[in-house]
Order: sequence, then C-alpha cells, then structure tokens
Amino acid sequence: MKNLRKVLWAAPLVALTLLSACGSGNDSTPSEDTVAVTPDTDVTEDTTASEPAGDTSMGDIPAGSVEVVIEGDITTWAGKKVGIANLAPVPGAERWSKSLQACIEDNGGTVDYQDVGGDGTKLPALLEGWAAANVAAVFNIGIDMTGQESLIAAFTKKNTPVVTWGAGNPEGVVALDANQVEDGRIIGRYLVETVKTGPIIMVNANNPALQMRESGLKEVLDAAGIEMILVGEALGFSAESAQKSVEAALQANPEATAVVGGFGSLGVGAATAVTSAGSKAVVVSMNGDPEEYDAIRSGGSFVATVADGHEFGGLAACQIAANLIAGGAAPGEAGKAILTTSVLVTADNLPAAGSSEATPRKFYQ
Repeated sequence: MKNLRKVLWAAPLVALTLLSACGSGNDSTPSEDTVAVTPDTDVTEDTTASEPAGDTSMGDIPAGSVEVVIEGDITTWAGKKVGIANLAPVPGAERWSKSLQACIEDNGGTVDYQDVGGDGTKLPALLEGWAAANVAAVFNIGIDMTGQESLIAAFTKKNTPVVTWGAGNPEGVVALDANQVEDGRIIGRYLVETVKTGPIIMVNANNPALQMRESGLKEVLDAAGIEMILVGEALGFSAESAQKSVEAALQANPEATAVVGGFGSLGVGAATAVTSAGSKAVVVSMNGDPEEYDAIRSGGSFVATVADGHEFGGLAACQIAANLIAGGAAPGEAGKAILTTSVLVTADNLPAAGSSEATPRKFYQ
C-alpha cells in the first residue's frame, strides 16, 4: 500500500524536551528499594533494530542492548540537600519527580523543588543557585541542558552528581530516559496485530521525544504497508488541540482504523474526537499516565498505551546519585543514555485506579 504522510504543523520547532513523557500525575511509587548496576561492560544502544530479542512490550530489553544494573545506599541521603528542576506541572514529569523526592525525603534528605512551568530559560539561574548553595546533587526532569556545559563542569569539579530524565545527554551528567523510538514500535506492532490495516492517523506535536515516537511507529507501519496520516499543531500539546486536529482528520479520512496520540493528553483528546465523529477507529497512546488508564477503564475507543516507567526512573535517579556521592562509579558506559524498558498496557493488565503500572523495569544501554 502506498504510504502517505500529511503534515499540518502550525509553528516552528519548540525547545521543550520530553513533554511527551509528561502525562498525568500519580502519587504511587514502586516498592523496590534497589533496582539493579552492571560493572564495566561493552554496551550498544539499540536505535535502529525493529525486531526485539524478547518482548519489549512486556518489559524486555531490545536486541543489541546490555542491561545496566542500578544500585545505591539511599540511607546516605540523611542530612543532605538536593535540587530538583522540573519542566512543567504535568503528570509524566511529576510521576518521575515525586518518586525521586519521596526517596530522598523518606531517607532523611531535603529537597529544593523548582518547577519552571515550561520555561527552560530559568534553568541556568537555578543551577547557579544550587552551585552556590553546595547542594549534594542536582536532578533535572525534562529541561533541555544544551548550553549548560560550564555549569555542569562546575558541579563535576565539586563531585556533585547531575542526574536527568529526558533532558539531553551532555558530558558530565547521568542521563536517564525511556526509549522513545521503541515506544513507537511497540504501539505500531500492537496495531499491526489488531487492526491489521489502515489508514492510521497519528496526532502529534512538534517536540523531539514525540517525534522519536512517531519515527518508531512509522517504521513499523511502513514495513507492514499500512498508511499513516500525521496531523496536529506544533504547539498542540493539549487534549483540546488533539481533539480538533483528529476531528478534521476523521472528516477527511472516515475509513481510518486507528488514531495514535503522541502522548497521554493527545490520546485522550483523540478518543473524544473519535466518539463525537461516531468513528469505529480504536485509539492508542504512549506514556502510561492515569488519564490514559482512566480512558481505557471507561471501555470506549481508547484501548492501549505504553507505560514508560517514570516512577522507576525517579527511584533509579535517587540510587544513582546516592552511589556517586558515596564514591561509587556511574552506572553503564559513560556518555550513553541509560534507558528504561516500557510495558504495553491494555484492559488485560490495567493497574488499579490510583496505581502506576508496576511491572519491574530493566535499565539498559
């Protein structure tokens, strides 16, 4: 089947990083006190293979990757103060930061938590303040650290760990993230197995992580000969924006079999559009936020999402920094991001209301 890609971006590329991983808030955190760190190992990061070694939709690591075991004595946080910078008051980011903050505070540490409300230009002043205050560690969820090399170097000189999630991978930080490309592949494989045919609409916004998800999805659909129609507004991160874009797409393509949201809110908006249009298309998304679980629970068109394991990522960050402060080595191979496995969530494995998806995660490069 001929592949078609209709792009309806309304504005230039924005600098926000990882808004895709910022879905709905969740106070639940995993109960594990240790997550696994592989000693010095030759590692390769999977960025191209579309066929997994196991089942990446159930938490297996992709082919060509090496597991990274993460450890650290979190009781050493007693009496220490850290800084946490958060991109925005959105669910996915808070799922990571709440897990991290709870780990530190429950073990006697204190946290200076700063939410920049989506304004990444506020980050340098925060870093400078924390450097002057001699905090024990710095954490960053989702704020692009490009251009902050001199401040990172100042922390490195003081042996102050800088640990991030979805904030880029500059020299001197320990970078954690979900494998955004693999998330797109997981959703793509699910659709190939279930709806089997197209066209499939994807509603997305202009953001690096969301576009990586898009590339993984398109890779799988192209291989299956399924048409993908891309719609959305460049700054359209809201459910309302997604609803508007999908309503127009469904009018033009009433035969669409599925709609994919680039992240949680987009999927929720897409489901509203599908219902209002009377379409039989199924809706899927990526992030694993409570709003997505609620949509699946409602029994409507929203049938699946990919959970990125933000809570596990926050706990891993807590352990990594504790280990570095105690004189341990950074996990994995320096200079490579450490990725967490994802899990496909449907009605068959939906967590209880108010709970996060609890499949134990693996970390890998």
